[in-house]
Order: sequence, then structure tokens, then C-alpha cells
Amino acid sequence: MKKLTFFMLFFIVVAFLGFSQKNQDRELARTQDYIAAATKQGAAKIKALKDYIKKFPNTRQKWTRYAYYSLATENFQSKNFSGAIKYAKETLKIGAPGQGGEEGRLYLVLGNSYGIKGEANFNQSEALKYTDKAIAFASGRDDLKDVLQEARKLKKSLTGPPPVKLTPEQKIKRHYSNEEYAQAISFYKSLGAADKGNLEVHKVYANALFKNKNYNSALTEFQALYEKEKKGGYASRMAEIYSKKAKKDKKSCDSAVRYYLEASLLYQQEQNSSNRKAAFTKARFEIYEKYGFNKKIEAYNKQQQQNVSSAKKNEQEIRRLKLELRKQERHIRRTYERNDIYPPDYELEKKEKLAEKIAALEAGGTVESSDEGAKLEEERKRIEKELKDLMAQAKKRLNL
Repeated sequence: MKKLTFFMLFFIVVAFLGFSQKNQDRELARTQDYIAAATKQGAAKIKALKDYIKKFPNTRQKWTRYAYYSLATENFQSKNFSGAIKYAKETLKIGAPGQGGEEGRLYLVLGNSYGIKGEANFNQSEALKYTDKAIAFASGRDDLKDVLQEARKLKKSLTGPPPVKLTPEQKIKRHYSNEEYAQAISFYKSLGAADKGNLEVHKVYANALFKNKNYNSALTEFQALYEKEKKGGYASRMAEIYSKKAKKDKKSCDSAVRYYLEASLLYQQEQNSSNRKAAFTKARFEIYEKYGFNKKIEAYNKQQQQNVSSAKKNEQEIRRLKLELRKQERHIRRTYERNDIYPPDYELEKKEKLAEKIAALEAGGTVESSDEGAKLEEERKRIEKELKDLMAQAKKRLNL
């Protein structure tokens, strides 16, 4: 009987130890998975936290509650206020994790999420309710001074005097200055014909379309503005749009060059020298881009840098060419100069080419790179002449 009792006790102890080890392993897995999810950024972090909750749905577990808490704060930081409200309320329902004031911070998240005017979730009474809870929770706690300060500031803004009534121009400009480009576009579309006819309103709308990457619509609006008033800013914007289009279709390079040149001339009239220079530089870049000249220059310069380090390798070729040059010089002296005959051009040209090749090799280049440099210089001159002609055409179009 004693033996049986001993074996029963031994079995219970072993079973308990095994159960304890399994619990430790599960806790370690939960911890590691949470850390992996929490260290991600942005949308990837939100997805990872949601996946964590699916994998470990038990809300009595510490890391599951932290996952809910992190989803609330992360959605708020991402300006997904509906998501922030959802997960903040769920976290409060299951119990905020930790002892570091997480509950108070969730109240502040809710107050802010409900308190943003212009958002679909705006609800002043709910915002004030949760803001008051944040103030009550954070009062008297040194570790939540920041929460208390922000909550008081939020309450003041929620209960302050009504905002001054803004004109349509002021409203669309406020949207634009706050980088709310989609709202600026939507607001413009809601205006009547008279307000849309306001030049300042129209200009902000066109720029909002550009910033929102609605390039085709922006181009239409800037063309309309440009027809009304020839300004460097409008021409420059159109050139930027064509420049973006040219990355997919080189045909747009011509339009980009045209409007950058016109912008340069108009900026000159407006006495804006820095913008004038910038616009002309961009016009040159675009016409070089049209002919693939920028890449050619880049490749040539890279090759030249490599050639500098290979100057010593050219010594044998330099010696050979110098010998050939001396032979050519002797040939000219004996055949022509001693007989008082002026050497023909082809003999002198041969001598000059030998001297040029030697100079190039001594600088670390090769015969081929020297020829390539000459070809590029010829092409550059041709492109620059075309650019000069296009500038003359732009002046004519603008009656300058």
C-alpha cells in the first residue's frame, strides 16, 4: 500500500512538472509572437497584431490584451479613427493591460478620435465624455502628466467658442495648408459657379489636384489658368506634369521642355531669378533626357573615373604612339619642309590626331574613350543649338 501511495505521488509530481513546462513553453511562444508583431511598422504592424489575436484569442492572456491596446493606438496614429475607437472600446471592455496608465491613454485616444471636426466619427458629447474620463484618471499621477495636459487642451478646444465663419477661399486654402488635398478637391466641386470662378480658389484647386497625383485633371486646370494669365508658376506646373509623363513616354519631353522654357522667361519678367535659373536647368535636363543624353554622360563620366586609375596601363601604347608621332614629324620635315613645300592637310591632321590620342592616354583614358568624348561633345552642341532655337520660339509665343 505504501508502495502504491509512493507511485501515485510520483506520478502526480511528474504530471504537474510536465504541465508546468508546457505552460512555460506556451507563454514563451505568446511573448515571442507578440514582440515580432509589435516591432513591425504601419499597416504591416496592424495586420500582424490582428493575426496575433486570431492565433491567441484568450483575452485573459496579458499579451492578447496588449495586442488590442496596440491596435487602438496604432490605428489612431495612422488616422484610422474608426479603428481606433473600435479597439480602444474592446480593450477597455476586456480590461486594459499593465499598470502604466494604459486605461487613461485609451480614454484620451477615444476623446481625440471622437473630437476631430470634419471627420465622420466626430461626436462632441462622446469626445467630452472620454476626455473627462482621461482627466479624472490622470489627475494626481506623475506618470500621466502628458495625458492630463493633452486631455485638458482637448477639452478646451471642444468647449471653446465656435470657429469664425470662413469664406470659400479661406476654407479651400486651409484644407490645402493642412495637406488635406482630397478634401480641398471635394470642397471645390461643391462650390457654385461664382466661387469656382475666383482665380485664387481655382489655383488652389489645381494645385490640390497636382498634390493628390490627379495629373491629367491638374493639367486641364493649369491650362485653363494659363490661358487667363501667363504666369511662371502655371507654366512650371504643366512642365512638371509633362516631365512625369515623359518617364513613361518620351514624347512628353517636348512639352516639358516647352513649358519649362516659357516658365523661365516668365519668371524673368516676374524678377524671380532663382526660379528662372531652375526652370531653364530643368528644360535642359528634359531635352537631354529626350535623346538619352543624360545616361550617356553618366556612363562616360563613370568610364573616365575608371580610366584615371588605369593610366599606367597605357604606358606601352603611349610609347608606341610617341614613336609614330616622331616618325610623322620627320616625314613632314624631310618630305615637305626641306623642299619649301607646305604640308597638305591630311599629313598635319594625322600628326594632330596622334598628339590628341597621346594626351588622352596620359590622362588615363583610352583611344576609344577619347573618340567617345569627342562624339558626346558634338552631340551636346547639337542639342544645345536645338534648345537655343526652342527658346527663341518660346519668346515669340510669349511676344517677348
